[in-house]
Amino acid sequence: MAAQPEEGGILRWFLSGRWQAGVSTAVLFSLAGRVPFLAGLLLLNCVALVALVTLQAGRKESLEVLLIAGAASALFMLNPWYGVAFALVAWLPGRLLGEGLRWDAEWDGVVWVIIGLSLVVLALSLWVIPQGAGPGFWQTQIGHLLAPARKDLSLTQRQMLGEMARLMPGILATGLTILWALAALLASRWRERLQGVAAPQRVFRDWVLPDALIWLLAATLLGVGLLHGGALWPVQNLAILIGGFYLLQGLSLVHLWFALRGWPLFALVAFYVGVILLSQLLLVISVLGVLDRVFHLRQRFVRSRS
Repeated sequence: MAAQPEEGGILRWFLSGRWQAGVSTAVLFSLAGRVPFLAGLLLLNCVALVALVTLQAGRKESLEVLLIAGAASALFMLNPWYGVAFALVAWLPGRLLGEGLRWDAEWDGVVWVIIGLSLVVLALSLWVIPQGAGPGFWQTQIGHLLAPARKDLSLTQRQMLGEMARLMPGILATGLTILWALAALLASRWRERLQGVAAPQRVFRDWVLPDALIWLLAATLLGVGLLHGGALWPVQNLAILIGGFYLLQGLSLVHLWFALRGWPLFALVAFYVGVILLSQLLLVISVLGVLDRVFHLRQRFVRSRS
C-alpha cells in the first residue's frame, strides 16, 4: 500500500500490503459466517479495518482490499455470494465511514454517513427484504428461530416476542448504527496510534447529532400518535431507529460529564455495566440525548466548569 504508518505493531503489518489487508479481513468476515455468536464482534473489526485502510492508506487501496477480500471470502466459504455479502455488509460501510473520518477532524462526516446508512438499512428491512409481506415476514422469521423453545414460553412471552418481531427492522437498523459508531471510533483511534498519538484526539464525548434531526423526531412521534394500521408499522420502526441515534447522543453527553469531573475510567465502566443490567436506562439516556440537542446541555456543562 502507498501509505506507511510510523508505529502500530499488528496494524503496521496489516497496512504493509494489499494482500495482508485483504486476506486478513476476509478471514475475519468468513469467521463471522462460521461462528454466529462472535459475528457482531468480527463484523465490527472488518468494518473498522476497511475504514482504517480508507483513512490511512487511501481510496485506491480500499478498492484493492474489496477485490482481494471479496474473492477470498467467496473462496473460503465456497460460496460466491459471500463475496457480494462482504462488499455490501463490511466493505461499503467501512469505506463510507473512512470517507466520513477523512471529511473533518470531528464527527460530523461520520454522523451523516451513519444516519444515511441506517435509513437505507431500515428501508430495505421494511420493504425490500420482506418483499411486501410486511411485519408478518419478521414474525415468521422469529417464529422459526424460536420454534425449539416455543413450548417453554408462556402466552405473555409469546405475545411480547410477536410485538418485538414487528419492530425487528428498527432494532436491526439500530444495532448496525451502534456497530458503525464503534467501528468509526476504533478506526479513528487506530489511525492515531499509527501516527504515534498517545491520547485520543477525536473523542466520543464530542459526538453531536445535527440540529435538523429533531424535526424528524417530532414528525415521527406525531406519526406514532396519529397513524393506525399498516401505515403505523414503518413509523414505529423509524421511531426505534431515531431513538438509537439519540442514545448515542446521550452516551456522548455522559462521557462529557465524566470527563469534566475527572472521574476515573472504572466509573465509566461501572456506568456501562449498569446500563447492561438495567436496560430501561437506554430509554432514559435517549431522552437525555434529545434534551441535550434541544436545550444545549453540553454547552451548559462546559460553561459551568470553566
